[in-house]
Amino acid sequence: MKIAIKSVKWTFHEVAAKKYFPNEQRIDIIEEKNIDSLINCIKSWKADYWVIEIENTITWTIYNHLNHLIDDEITIQWETYINVEKNLAALPWATLDGIKYACWEHTAIEQTRKFFEKYPNITLVEVWDLSLAGRDIKNKNITNVGLIWWKLAAKLYWLNILIDKIDTENKNYTRFFIIKKKTEETEEKFNKATIHMHLPNQVGSLMKTLWVITAYGINITKIESVPIPGEPFHYSFFIDITFPHPQYFYDMMTAIKPLLKDVNILWKYMNNDKILWDN
Repeated sequence: MKIAIKSVKWTFHEVAAKKYFPNEQRIDIIEEKNIDSLINCIKSWKADYWVIEIENTITWTIYNHLNHLIDDEITIQWETYINVEKNLAALPWATLDGIKYACWEHTAIEQTRKFFEKYPNITLVEVWDLSLAGRDIKNKNITNVGLIWWKLAAKLYWLNILIDKIDTENKNYTRFFIIKKKTEETEEKFNKATIHMHLPNQVGSLMKTLWVITAYGINITKIESVPIPGEPFHYSFFIDITFPHPQYFYDMMTAIKPLLKDVNILWKYMNNDKILWDN
């Protein structure tokens, strides 16, 4: 099985992929640097699936990924959650006193800010990908640079954990989508969906719509507003919902359509209500 990830090997993307397919004896990871190449990977059958991060419980939703996933040729198969515990890693012979720089991806600093307040001598350097930085540290024997990383990746690169669990909040999870190319044979088995709504400019329109959704036994797990291009200070809404049976969903969609300017079903997929992997 071939799985494409928007990253390099030994990242949480690969962990999510392998934990979702635990019975596969061989999984080949295809490294892609951006979401466009990922989508082309699936459309051209270069990969069977691809895994992409969509949100973190502390810091972000990746809006750019949401927009790219609105594509008629791909479908979300499942979602999974990974505990993204952070640690300070470096070469085995490096010392904490000798660390002058710590590499981090954009979101990691918000997840470890309180820790680094105690070490003002360490300068934080943003990098595109921590795995590439890890390769450089190992291959060039760089002893004054550390990584904000997770334990398994550090071990695979022969790095030592100088200080573990440096997260400000230890209940820190990232949500991933497992995606495949849509075909005529794609099974419609789902208990979760994401819809995209445009509301009329009327008082109470959002409240009325949400009331109807819940009246049909639908659980709203997330609602997020996003700016509408070309309409300053006007917003559309992405809503994640779960339900015990698909018919609940279809009945609800029929009921809310008259209340909205527009509504689209973006994705229907299986909800994973347990953490597949924890540190």
